[in-house]
Amino acid sequence: MDVLRRFIEKDSFARHNGIEILEACEGRAKGRMVIKQSHLNSAGTLHGGAIFALADAVFSAASNSHGTLAMAINVSISYFKALKGGTLYAEAEEVSLNPRLGTYLIRVTDETGKMVALFQGTVYRKNTPLEEIIWRDGLSVKSD
Repeated sequence: MDVLRRFIEKDSFARHNGIEILEACEGRAKGRMVIKQSHLNSAGTLHGGAIFALADAVFSAASNSHGTLAMAINVSISYFKALKGGTLYAEAEEVSLNPRLGTYLIRVTDETGKMVALFQGTVYRKNTPLEEIIWRDGLSVKSD
């Protein structure tokens, strides 16, 4: 799982948005994001894109946990609750896997466990090992 951890650390967009992957193992992942002012929309509530970003980062961690590059080909999200602050949590579960496709459900909740959104995504599983992605172009992983 060291390769997966290094792959996750390469996600500068997630890092920039304060998304933390708390756990990742084969077909599963958990993450969180503390809601900041920069995550709010013009109505003063959590931006849908911020919720999506957290769910997508957890989706990436879970779907890439098998050691080969998995790229999203279809996603959908349903929003259930507006928030103005607190902490969001997301948990990904693999519901289907074959040599080329994988489907995942990601539940996004607030700190009380109430459902905020439900994200479903399908990935195309490539033949590219994650190690190749980590070291591509001679770049090393750097944490902020």
